[in-house]
Amino acid sequence: MTIDQLGMAKIRHLQQIHDLKSYRNACRVISQLESYVHQTYFNKEKVFYLNKEGRKLIGSTKEVKRNALIEHTLLCNEAYLHFNCPLDWKTEYKIESKEKVPTFDIQFKGLSPATKKVVSDAAFTRNGYLHLIEVDNKRGMADNQKKIESYVDMLAEVRERLGLIPTLYIFTHTDHRKKKFESWMKKHNIRGEVKVFEEIK
Repeated sequence: MTIDQLGMAKIRHLQQIHDLKSYRNACRVISQLESYVHQTYFNKEKVFYLNKEGRKLIGSTKEVKRNALIEHTLLCNEAYLHFNCPLDWKTEYKIESKEKVPTFDIQFKGLSPATKKVVSDAAFTRNGYLHLIEVDNKRGMADNQKKIESYVDMLAEVRERLGLIPTLYIFTHTDHRKKKFESWMKKHNIRGEVKVFEEIK
């Protein structure tokens, strides 16, 4: 996994992903890349992302800019590290299904199936499971509840279509929010786990 794939990364993220040993050594290695990366700060920590020269060097067309999503991106990195850097980690993982249109033996011209979809912050497969990741940062709890409900039908679709057992992991900031998520998952019988970020750092 590279800075390009992560979008943005802290020194500590790159240190762990590339096994750069000490923090000091990680800083030394990253300093050699300064002509290929932009540097900014978030919560007093250095954050790096590829500049034009860096993208050109590795043949990437994905331009990243510092924006309101910086915290969400860095929190996704924490989840990635928590799962020991899965090789097939994908961000913005989309699950779609098309509902059958009832025809009652009548053909309707131009009537197409309705599409349902849910987008996970990230996903990866391991041991026959599809692990779906949600990073709860600043979304309101009413919206979070709707998102959980949108998973209910889609998880059955994943199992049927992909032959994988879907498992939902949610990472959040407070124990109060954690308990809310756990109650919704229990109510809808969703397999998974909820963790507070402090538990995984």
